[in-house]
Amino acid sequence: MKIYTGAAAGDKLDKLVSSKMGIMISPSPNFEPRKDFSRTFCALDNGAFQAWRRGFPFMERYFWETLDKCYELGLKLDFIVIPDIVAGGKQSLDFSVKFRDDKLSTTANLALAVQDGISPKDLDTYCLHGVSHIFVGGTDRWKWKTAKDWSDYAKKNDRKIHIGRCGTKDKIAHASLIKADSVDSTSWARNDSWGIVEDYRRQLELRGIGDGVPPPPCIVNGTID
Repeated sequence: MKIYTGAAAGDKLDKLVSSKMGIMISPSPNFEPRKDFSRTFCALDNGAFQAWRRGFPFMERYFWETLDKCYELGLKLDFIVIPDIVAGGKQSLDFSVKFRDDKLSTTANLALAVQDGISPKDLDTYCLHGVSHIFVGGTDRWKWKTAKDWSDYAKKNDRKIHIGRCGTKDKIAHASLIKADSVDSTSWARNDSWGIVEDYRRQLELRGIGDGVPPPPCIVNGTID
């Protein structure tokens, strides 16, 4: 399971690389990707959540500027998250598919964000051309209630599954259990909480197994307390 965290520099970037973690690049004001990001694997978020959290609409200009800079620097992106509407349900799905059709139709490594109000059967009526990943966002309760369904859907349809905001040991363990291909949390780099990932990997080594560990006791009925 690939693990992405936020952008880092200096000693933090060294720690990120030595920990075999990648960078989830997220568009925002006063930020540009750097050439040294090529020291590890990267993916591009669309910046919609960060803008929403600050009370702003999706800032499309920053999305394109960041994508242009990644291209200019020669960074390889595992996937690019199609712009979505945070908490937008099926309206977000329609928006993302139209954005893909109008502006990203030649891109083959796209991640389609799903969230509260969307179910796997809803995707059956859409063409997933260019979509390589299903990105599970949404509220925590909805995310962990539906994450296994999304993972099953992705595997059945030859897509990969990515789960966002997995910053705790319980969440990363549960993502591994349902066979997520990748997860992210900016908190590991931002808060120097590398130990969460290190402890998770240590548990795998002690058990002598790969990704996929028993769910911790606080996970009940698909939700995480």
